[in-house]
Amino acid sequence: MQPAPALRSELFGWFGVVSLCLSSATLQAADFAYLEPIDEVEMSELRGGFQLSGLDMSFGATLQTLVDNVRMDTVFIINGTGAEVVSQTITQHGVIDGQLVNQVGQGSGKTIMELTPSGINLSGMKDFPGLVVNDSKGFTSVFHSVTQDAILGGVVSDASGRDIRQQLDIGVQVNNLPALQAAQQRHFITNSLAR
Repeated sequence: MQPAPALRSELFGWFGVVSLCLSSATLQAADFAYLEPIDEVEMSELRGGFQLSGLDMSFGATLQTLVDNVRMDTVFIINGTGAEVVSQTITQHGVIDGQLVNQVGQGSGKTIMELTPSGINLSGMKDFPGLVVNDSKGFTSVFHSVTQDAILGGVVSDASGRDIRQQLDIGVQVNNLPALQAAQQRHFITNSLAR
């Protein structure tokens, strides 16, 4: 039995939690044109990773949430001790009349509780970093959190007619693959000569 349309609309409107959908707007190189390139030495220190059966592996990820014309990107690394946020950026493409975009959480000077309309209780998310979009469509909040156990991306909204998308890109690099291939070739040659 399906819920009544009004109830279904309210459920999806008030508690529209979105988690890691794989469809999203693609990033363009121009989106990052203002950033300074990181040199190789500094980049190697930022890479996450750990050793697994002789493989020196690095992991990095970008969690992206798009709410209409506002995008939040969180870049992090994963290593043997857990996950670490490298950067978190909010980009607003174009201006919508009456739209207010605020960053919330640690270091922003604002909490989600200050910006949440009455009737929505987000007290359990008060310490999560994220953003809030308020405009004529309604209220939408976005949260990104990375822990040793989970990558969390959530959206809570009472807005209607929003284009909300979320994407998670994970990169894996085997740093010592050429050395392992060379060692394997040496092993095969040594074994074939020993026969």
